Amino acid sequence: MLKHEQLNRFKGSNMNKKLDVLSPAMLERLQRIGRNLRLARKRRRKTIQQAAEMIGTSPSSVRRMEAGDPAVKFGTFLAALEVYQLEEALRFAEPEDDVIGLTLDKQRLPERVRLKKEKKFDF
Repeated sequence: MLKHEQLNRFKGSNMNKKLDVLSPAMLERLQRIGRNLRLARKRRRKTIQQAAEMIGTSPSSVRRMEAGDPAVKFGTFLAALEVYQLEEALRFAEPEDDVIGLTLDKQRLPERVRLKKEKKFDF
């Protein structure tokens, strides 16, 4: 698990605000995504500067993204996935993966379905 002190190493970011919202498990996932993006960049033999130009951001944003800084814009992560041609590997909030939502929907289903009677107007 990550320590608060480790996460504060991101200078100039809104890290303290983000730490209040994200759980340690989510921060860990974000770091794993960053490590995966770093590996993808290195496999493609791209420097941080080249990746920044391709993604359309600054080299410092690429470094922070690869470190898993939650202050980096979500769009930057998505742009990196697209540049590295990994967008098909992204499964994010897919409806069929929403176990809680599917369970709630199932509970709300009616036992019977009836046709509504047409209203007859007598004039």
